[in-house]
Amino acid sequence: MDIFLHLVVNAAVANQFSQDENSQRVFILGGIVPDIDVFFAWIPILIPQLFILQHRGLFHTVFVAPFIIIALILSTKYYRKINFVQRLDEPFQGMNTKLNYSTFLWGVFGFFVHLIMDCITPGGLQLFYPFIYQRITLNLISVIDPLVSLLSSVIVIRFVYNKLISSSSYSFSHLKKSAKTISILFVALLSIYGFLQVNTVVTQSSISTKPEIIPIFRWVFSEDQNNLSIRLVNQLTQETVQTYFYPALTYNQTEWNGLTIDSIVNQAKETFKYHKFKFQLESEAHLAVNATFNEEENRWEVSFLNTFQDAQFRFYGFPNGSFLETKVIIHLNQT
Repeated sequence: MDIFLHLVVNAAVANQFSQDENSQRVFILGGIVPDIDVFFAWIPILIPQLFILQHRGLFHTVFVAPFIIIALILSTKYYRKINFVQRLDEPFQGMNTKLNYSTFLWGVFGFFVHLIMDCITPGGLQLFYPFIYQRITLNLISVIDPLVSLLSSVIVIRFVYNKLISSSSYSFSHLKKSAKTISILFVALLSIYGFLQVNTVVTQSSISTKPEIIPIFRWVFSEDQNNLSIRLVNQLTQETVQTYFYPALTYNQTEWNGLTIDSIVNQAKETFKYHKFKFQLESEAHLAVNATFNEEENRWEVSFLNTFQDAQFRFYGFPNGSFLETKVIIHLNQT
């Protein structure tokens, strides 16, 4: 979900369940603070071992929520000292939230609304990491849905312009009213898309499906013996637009020296490099595996290909690795 949608939906939910503006503000701040991890995205690049700090990593887990909210509430008393904030009448100026049971709960509530919204997207979240590695996702809409994102961004941009630039009387209450409208439209669009999703899943008899950026299309995963097929399906007509095939497992059968392919693949999955790659995968990502033994170097080369992302890149004409790492290669010595 983009930051605009998080902001307006949290504003709407806060206004719906509380009449206290202080609680509403903490709720909204709690609802956008998980995305602060975008400012730490450079750390995993420099230190790969800290891949947990990447976006939708540590700051999007349930265990870190209480600590972030406490820090958020304690920091509000310093907001008024910032010149930029002093220009605002609402919603931030004058915030000096005390840490109490009520404000803490509202902040955590807003935090969890953010996590729930992110779980609607294909990537989902590893909510209970590091105790449970499984990503939780509903696969309902794309990370950036053009219709919903456009509506939410217009509301937020209008609010910011009127509040910071034109200095009109546009108030915090106007944002909450606008947020209600966008939330109603969001639920309506999601319901319609959910109907298309159910129809596609039933019709295509797939293993799993993922939404496309264009709402009427959906990626469908199927498996035939040892092959994986990924198809782009028009959910209105149920016709296949494009199909890509991948062998689930390919390997070089020479020079095994008593090692089986299964054991080699399992060894590769135990490496740090694979865990880092796995952490970045979207839920239910189907991997094509290739295991080859290099006789000259006396080692195995095991590659794991994210077939879903590879199919997307191929469909749009992007080279592999344009935005995300679609493949990881792991070398294992033959000892």
